[in-house]
Amino acid sequence: MENLQIESTTSQIILKLNKKGFTEQFLDSLIKRLKIEDLAQKSALDDKILKIADEINQDWWDKNGEEFLKNIAK
Repeated sequence: MENLQIESTTSQIILKLNKKGFTEQFLDSLIKRLKIEDLAQKSALDDKILKIADEINQDWWDKNGEEFLKNIAK
């Protein structure tokens, strides 16, 4: 069996994952990501929110990035 099989029907896309082909941590992460994506699509968020999130993220890195990375070799 392949590690990943994708089937498409008229109303569903079916993902089949071989448990032996992936770590449990990867599968947990994948499922969480799919749930988050599902929730995000159901929300009324638009690109404005993403722009605000990017600005907040950039502001944080501008203020804290040097301190955060100070012990990491360059």
